[in-house]
Amino acid sequence: MKPAVSKWLEVIVLSVNCILISYALSNLSMLLRTHPLFILFFASEVCVMAGYWRRTEKLTGSRVLSAALLVVCFAAHLAMVYFFGRVVGEIVPFRP
Repeated sequence: MKPAVSKWLEVIVLSVNCILISYALSNLSMLLRTHPLFILFFASEVCVMAGYWRRTEKLTGSRVLSAALLVVCFAAHLAMVYFFGRVVGEIVPFRP
């Protein structure tokens, strides 16, 4: 496979991964919004976005392009939250 095709395939896979993980972490953050664990999931979401930005910057070699990709991924994440909704439920302990 050509290096350019391989590079862009990796960017696409990273983008999909970032969107799905951010969606899952947002759902957990919203589910635990009154619990102190909210901070952990929100910080994890920020770390995922920062890691995505660093990795795409290294792959593309352009800060502007990686920032644009981050904005597109964040918009897709918000669209998923808006159109698919969020997980609604309650926390149930494992004890019987």
